[in-house]
Amino acid sequence: MSSPVEEIKKRVDIVDLIGSYIRLSKAGANFKAVCPFHNEKTPSFYVSPSREIFHCFGCNAGGDVFRFVSMIEGVEFPEALSILAGRAGVVLKREDPRISGERKRLLSLIDDAAKYFESELAGNGPAKEYLRTRGLKEGTVRSFRLGFVPDGWENLFGHLSQKGYKPEEIAKAGLALQSSNPNSGTKFYDRFRSRIMFPISDSSGRVVGFSGRIFNKETNEGKYINTPNTVLYDKSKILYLWDRAKNEARKENTCIVVEGQMDALMSHQAGITNTVATSGTAFGSAHLSIIKRLASKLLLAFDNDEAGEVASKRAYELALDSGFEVHVIDVPEGKDPAETLAFDPGLWSGAIKNAKPVIAFFLDNLEKKFGGDLHKIRTEARTAVLPYIARFSSEIEKAHWVQETAKILQLKEDPLWEEIKKIRVQGRAGDFSAKETKVVDVEQKTRRHLVEERILGMLVWKTGTSFGVEANLKDLFSKENSLMLEAVLAGKSDFETALSKLALEAELLYGDADNMEAEMKNLASELERETVRAKLESLSEEIRKTEAAGERAKLAEYLNEFQETSRKLNYLWQEAKLKK
Repeated sequence: MSSPVEEIKKRVDIVDLIGSYIRLSKAGANFKAVCPFHNEKTPSFYVSPSREIFHCFGCNAGGDVFRFVSMIEGVEFPEALSILAGRAGVVLKREDPRISGERKRLLSLIDDAAKYFESELAGNGPAKEYLRTRGLKEGTVRSFRLGFVPDGWENLFGHLSQKGYKPEEIAKAGLALQSSNPNSGTKFYDRFRSRIMFPISDSSGRVVGFSGRIFNKETNEGKYINTPNTVLYDKSKILYLWDRAKNEARKENTCIVVEGQMDALMSHQAGITNTVATSGTAFGSAHLSIIKRLASKLLLAFDNDEAGEVASKRAYELALDSGFEVHVIDVPEGKDPAETLAFDPGLWSGAIKNAKPVIAFFLDNLEKKFGGDLHKIRTEARTAVLPYIARFSSEIEKAHWVQETAKILQLKEDPLWEEIKKIRVQGRAGDFSAKETKVVDVEQKTRRHLVEERILGMLVWKTGTSFGVEANLKDLFSKENSLMLEAVLAGKSDFETALSKLALEAELLYGDADNMEAEMKNLASELERETVRAKLESLSEEIRKTEAAGERAKLAEYLNEFQETSRKLNYLWQEAKLKK
């Protein structure tokens, strides 16, 4: 009988899995992408369906489906196993929650809280009626697991305590607060009270936090409050409904970003499922990084109030800096998306279809605001339009929008370019946010080791092929790689992970080669030269040591050997030149 790990590997297609996180493109028999684990512009991240592995040749990240989920989700193996088991429909042996790991236990706690909220909503007529009047259908409420928590200090706390969770765990999950009142009858109390509850899930669909909207109660707390940052929930890295939106975002190469949960829910209900919400948190670079893995086009629809305008401007800046194609959805009649969708879903669909490139949107707004006052339009454009043009990474895009702006302002392009140059200088020093760069520590290998690895890769890739050089390789390989060579020549499965990566690299490098045998012979010849060169370097060091020690007899031996080895290297070089 197969183990859960083996069963999951059988059922989970590595291309489908990784393709649900990042945008893959075909590369022969393999797939490639821009690596999600370090900053790069040219794709060096490859996925091999036949070997069921991924590998980045830029940062050396690599492995199987479990390793990918561990890295992309930031979890350890047991949690990656649980995520993939859910995806594959594999039932894992149930653990005693009292002895399971902290993250797993908190996930279980939060899911129990979500079930409690759902059951409370089912029995609360006014809360259900409120959601109905906002435009949500009963099926949508159930599908998206909306809930309700009644007023009171210990409703959820008491429920979770009865299920065996400790007070400290409930607080650690962000669902309870510790009382500062020494006269209080309880040490902990519920964070959420009398609120409509929106569960927030991670990219795998597991509930990790909540957003709660006040309902039928006067309070000095915010209209919406969210789970604070916990070991499971980081508001800067989670987008509401991303788990449901990511596949459509990948297919459409477009993601729609709105502000509120109701906006996103109503959009999904209308069939526009590539929509996510910021849930009242600042739309930041980490959010953009998540979206960038799957989509390069961004449609933004933030509220028209003062706070929404500030959030919009910052979002435009960050999105342009990140290289997105940015469009703005002009919501009809100044309403928010949820109101528009409740009134007429077709209006929202039309607004999306007619979304304008961000610069065109700014220029239209200036014309609406100032009418025919050309001087005011020109003055305002200096701060309201040109700084955004300066943020385009593409010079072609810049040139296009300078041309369009010049038409609207009725100016030549030269003064606009001069202004943009000033903005760019100022921006680099001040306004523009420095992009977070991941430092990639890639081991520096000698040429000899690189050639050895290519030979190993060729031997594994073309298993069963005789190249006519195998017998000589043992004498040429370094100590570091000799064990791998022995395993490959003996047909053993040792070093499987490392050798799979080398086979993938060989396939990418030599997949289009006409004569594999000639390629292998060239590699073997180069390895022989590198081996002789390494011997020369070793002899040079020995000569230096014996000369310093005054050992004349030994020095003479080393000098003779050095001369013979030099002649051999020279001969090998001449031989290589004649073959070219």
